[in-house]
Amino acid sequence: MPKKALIVDNNYFFVEFLGELLEKRGYHVIKAFDGKDGISKLENGPVDIIFADLIMPKVDVRKFIEFIRAKFHKNHLPIVALSGTVIEQMSEVDQIGADYYIPKGPIDKLTVQLNQFMAEIEAQAFFPPSKEKILENGNIFPRREAIELLNALQFHRAIIENIGVGVIIVDQDTRVLNVNSLALNIIQKSAVDVLNCPIADLFPGRQRTELKDALKRVLKEPEIKKVSFYTTFNHQPTRTVVSPILCEDNKTGWVIALEESEKHSE
Repeated sequence: MPKKALIVDNNYFFVEFLGELLEKRGYHVIKAFDGKDGISKLENGPVDIIFADLIMPKVDVRKFIEFIRAKFHKNHLPIVALSGTVIEQMSEVDQIGADYYIPKGPIDKLTVQLNQFMAEIEAQAFFPPSKEKILENGNIFPRREAIELLNALQFHRAIIENIGVGVIIVDQDTRVLNVNSLALNIIQKSAVDVLNCPIADLFPGRQRTELKDALKRVLKEPEIKKVSFYTTFNHQPTRTVVSPILCEDNKTGWVIALEESEKHSE
């Protein structure tokens, strides 16, 4: 039975390039084009190796890797960060959590390097390396525009984590894309329980109807900017505020804010 490899990258042509390279080495390749899609592709169980870009739509790569480590902790999956921003994130590899880091570069050189890398991986008896391993790829230097992008992403990540209320970000299909630590504490669940989970499954049964109504109202009625109601999580009254995510005047999902309260309105 062939080994399985999961590729997660929003660049279609790069996914095809890497997929073809791995298929030639005898792998069954599973393709995903964002972090949420990658989590969905793992619902049937682990794969033998994962390649992921460091900047992905929807689920952040750090959340994605954290999810994998928690879900498959008994079966360590080697994770390769194969990205155009490896060089700019060299100082953050301890926080990212991958096993190997390979900068994207010219396809001809990358093809040789990846085949050499896979040959070494396949010859190893155990995973992972004793510490993160960064593979060089020629004379590649940090780029100012990439550093500025990463700084902006880090700033927005810090806002969500430190905003002072629980935050759950929900995609158009009503599945969870992101959740901050305060929200996890309020609902008493882990990131593995929450990421890519239908948002209604996280709410107590009697409040699911209110939640679904709020999601529909802010999505379909332009004049409504938010809908609030009270929910009880683990006997704690919690004010729940549902707002649409607006991107270039299009509603692309929802933000749900959770704030514990002493008051409880039925």
